[in-house]
Parts: sequence; C-alpha cells; structure tokens
Amino acid sequence: MKTGAARQSSVWSGKALNGWWLFWLVAAGTGAAVALRMPTMDLADPLGVSAMIQFSVRVAVPWLFLAFAASALAALTPGAFSRWLLRNRRILGLCFAAGMGWQLFFILWLVTLHWNYYLEEAYSYFDLAVQVPGYLVLIAMSATSFRFGRSKLSARQWKALHKGGIYFLWAVVWNTYWYELFYYEDIQPIDYAYYWAGFAAWGVRVAAWSRKRLGSHALGAA
Repeated sequence: MKTGAARQSSVWSGKALNGWWLFWLVAAGTGAAVALRMPTMDLADPLGVSAMIQFSVRVAVPWLFLAFAASALAALTPGAFSRWLLRNRRILGLCFAAGMGWQLFFILWLVTLHWNYYLEEAYSYFDLAVQVPGYLVLIAMSATSFRFGRSKLSARQWKALHKGGIYFLWAVVWNTYWYELFYYEDIQPIDYAYYWAGFAAWGVRVAAWSRKRLGSHALGAA
C-alpha cells in the first residue's frame, strides 16, 4: 500500500499534469472559460469587450505567479508539489502566454471595432508604455522556450532574458492589481486575491534568496 507521500508524488507525476499534456489541458480550459464567458457579454458594446480583456487576464495570471515562485518553493519546501512546479516551470509560463493571447485578441477587437471609445476612454500612455514592452518580453520568452529560439541566444543571454523577463512580467501584472486596489472604486474580491497572491510569490522568492545568502555566509564563516 502506498503511503500518503507516495500517493501525492504519483498524482503530481501523472502524464496529464506534466509537459505538453499539462499545457494543452490548461489552454483548452482557458479557451473554454473564454468561450463560455463571451455569450454573457454584449460584445457590440465596448464595455463588454473591456470586460473580456479583464477576464482573459484573470484566467492567465495564476500561471505566471506559479512560474515566478517555482524555483523558490522548490528550495524552501522540497516535495512532490514543488518538484512538479520546477519541472513544469516552462510549461506554466507558456500557459500564461496562452491566456494573455486572449487578452491581446480582445484588445485588438476593441481597437479595431471601437476605435473612438479606445481613444476617449481606454487609451492610456502609461498602460501602453507598460503593455507593449510586456508583450515583447513575453513573446521573446515564449519563442526562446523552444530549441529553435534558444539556439539564437548564448546561454548568458538566454538566462538574462528569462530571469529578468519573469521579474518584469511579475511586476507588470502585480502593479496592475496594486493600481486597481488603490485607484479604482469597482474592486472585486479577485483583485484582492491576486494582489496578495502576487505579493506572496515575491515574498517566497525573497525568503529563498535570504536563505541562500545566510547559507553562503555560514559556509564562509566555517
């Protein structure tokens, strides 16, 4: 009979929850969620399209936070789940990219069919200055997650892109929810949840970094 730890390890090692099976499962779930949400919105109204932009981000964000915290959790709490996170970190990042693809789709919908509303109500120089670099970084990270893209960069360049990129994407997303909480009145419970989830992901990385530093100092002192 398997122990509890062995059963947990078996669950997280299952084929459907790893590698490309995981990606297609999440991508299909995201697509289904978007497809089910769309009929509930009046997409002839720019407010309905804006709501879909917001919804598509919400279904994507958890995968970014998990990918961001993966290596730190593996260092702090070794176990079946943290090993699963670390093993699938690239896939989790691609799951986030797939979700954000829906956001881009609805942004283009808004710009194309509701141009006047976009200019008068939705356009923000600050948002544009953040979103465009964010998408460029996300596209670059996604492309270089595959062998054909990675081969275009040196190991040092690839590491700089992916390490710097994940921090940048985390900062863009987390600051969106920070701004939402402190500058808007129509706050939803999920806004609080994502704000604190993003903060926790950052805290986990800080804790892992601190432990590594303290360990290095201890070895040096010894």
